[in-house]
Amino acid sequence: MRYGEYFGDREVVSIYFGGGTPTLLTQHQFSKLFAALDAAFPKRSRKCEITVESAPDTFENNLLDCLKTFGVTRMSMGIQSMVPGELAHSGRPYSVETAEAGLKALTERFSHVNLDLIYGLRGQTRDSWIFSLGRVLDYEPRTLSLYPVVVRPMTNIMTSKAHNPELFFSEVEKYEVYDQNVALVASKGYRQESFTRFTKIAVDRAYRQEASDFEGTPLLGLGAGARSYFGPYHYGTDYAVNSRAASSIIDTFSARSFDPNAIASHGIKLMPEDLARRYVLLGLTLSALSRKSYASVFGRELAVDFSEELKALERLQLVDLVDGDTYQLTHAGFRYSSIVARMFYSGWVVALEEQYQAA
Repeated sequence: MRYGEYFGDREVVSIYFGGGTPTLLTQHQFSKLFAALDAAFPKRSRKCEITVESAPDTFENNLLDCLKTFGVTRMSMGIQSMVPGELAHSGRPYSVETAEAGLKALTERFSHVNLDLIYGLRGQTRDSWIFSLGRVLDYEPRTLSLYPVVVRPMTNIMTSKAHNPELFFSEVEKYEVYDQNVALVASKGYRQESFTRFTKIAVDRAYRQEASDFEGTPLLGLGAGARSYFGPYHYGTDYAVNSRAASSIIDTFSARSFDPNAIASHGIKLMPEDLARRYVLLGLTLSALSRKSYASVFGRELAVDFSEELKALERLQLVDLVDGDTYQLTHAGFRYSSIVARMFYSGWVVALEEQYQAA
């Protein structure tokens, strides 16, 4: 792996196989990948988190046993729903029985399992959502990620909602379901870590890869569609959700030779102001924005750079200042965290986003 020539002296704090369904790979292919990673990046943190994403219909138990042997510490699986009709409408080709078999296999083998569910799917009701959530809670996963349905271009959900909007939750209903979710999982012993994530892990982060990235650890993305973050440089290769377009991108990526001077097709260099804005935004997302840490990184006072924004958040009771140093989200802050984040987008970044979406 050529990247090891450039970054192999760095300590690795997390490894994440995701962005699709890695468990479609065979044991032999995983063996080659881990061997390449071990050779290229031999320095590992003692608490290095290794995560593999999965789907219930893509693995057998012997593959899971193999992944555990390779040192995988965290498995993440997208269940989405435990109701057959909702699975079908969301484009999931597996049965509820297959989902339950996958749940059982993961929770029997790995101490840390994250399970994803989506609320607001086509035809879903409040009762059917609570049924799905209850079935998943029966398996007592250490972490739950509960996502409101998001309508993305070129997906089955976008097409379905365009034709039958009445079959989906309204925005108001999604917030009401969110409140219900927070109360229910709290009663089961989960603490809230973000708008979507709830965990039974008491002190450590439930998703170290995200936390280390948000705290400024460089992230190196490998493979088609992967994204990388190195200080002000954010870059990656093309990606798509449409299967035909994605296949073409993968074929093109696989056919090209490694060129250290052309490792990205898309990218941006953030201005100093936007680096500070991103730091604040991500710190609040983690509910751990430290004044001291900000001053250490940027050589300026947080309360000076973002005085009006932070005062507004405190006035609206969306954040608390803990021990005179750390801004943490309140219950309301978690609820509206996606809106809070937009407060820290610069006009330049908003314009770039609008330009990309219009393309």
